[in-house]
Amino acid sequence: MKIFPVFLGMRGCPARCVYCDQDKISGAPDLDLKATIAQIQDFITRNAGLPKQIAFYGGSFTALDRDFREKLLGSVLEVCDSFTSFRISTHPLFVDHDILDWCAKWNIKTIELGIQDFNDEVLKQSCRGYTGKQAWEAAVRVKEKGFELGIQLMPGLPGWSPTSLAENHTRLLELKADLLRLYPLVVIRGTALEKIFHAGQYKPLDLDEAVTQCADYFPIAEQVRTRIIKLGIPSNIDAKEIVAGPWHPAFGELVKAELIARKVLSINPQEEAATLSREEIRMLKAHGGKALDKVQKWFEHNT
Repeated sequence: MKIFPVFLGMRGCPARCVYCDQDKISGAPDLDLKATIAQIQDFITRNAGLPKQIAFYGGSFTALDRDFREKLLGSVLEVCDSFTSFRISTHPLFVDHDILDWCAKWNIKTIELGIQDFNDEVLKQSCRGYTGKQAWEAAVRVKEKGFELGIQLMPGLPGWSPTSLAENHTRLLELKADLLRLYPLVVIRGTALEKIFHAGQYKPLDLDEAVTQCADYFPIAEQVRTRIIKLGIPSNIDAKEIVAGPWHPAFGELVKAELIARKVLSINPQEEAATLSREEIRMLKAHGGKALDKVQKWFEHNT
């Protein structure tokens, strides 16, 4: 599936979460509709005959004014072919039955919900404006209406605990979402979270903790055939805007290296040989860090 991303920044967001500054996180300029349509037309032409999506990220698409939504989608549809559908990201409070019927009418096939966490206390401390039950019900509605469901979670939110983490794991197993994005929380300059951090009231995950927590989602997602499609915030963010937290330009590769290490460490050398593909070896050498150390020690001990 070919995807053309359109970033909406804070458009449609009903409130400002403690951690959020979408304009800095996306690294994208304000939306220039005329230029965007021209880029989409080129994208459609280059991928003629192939399944593709125009994806509206950031903000809360279904919370936008309906006239604006329809003008935006209508303008895009003028240059689309029959192989093109839409993907949106939105807020869990803005996917009632009427809105979902509207989405189906406008050829929206994939809906990603910025749930971030299913735990009530974590959601409260993050100023998300909804409960875990409301987030769950929103996700269920999206699935029941036949859309491809994406879930966005943020490890390391204020108030998180092993209990809240386990709750997220359980919810993921129960929901059987199609897609999952994991964005470990970082402290962005100018946000309310920065003030909380400097006041000593919030401690972000360190890089190893974030890698571990994200890696832990993989076997859970595999059980229910949920595809993890993104790990970490965009690498093109200005690093000077990050005050603290587990940001790394190759965060996804660190998680994959950790998974390779876990694969090796799970092997009983008396029963099977440990073999790694060229790609796995390359990944460990390039991004292994502590994961590479684990693998090297395993081979030293068992060969």
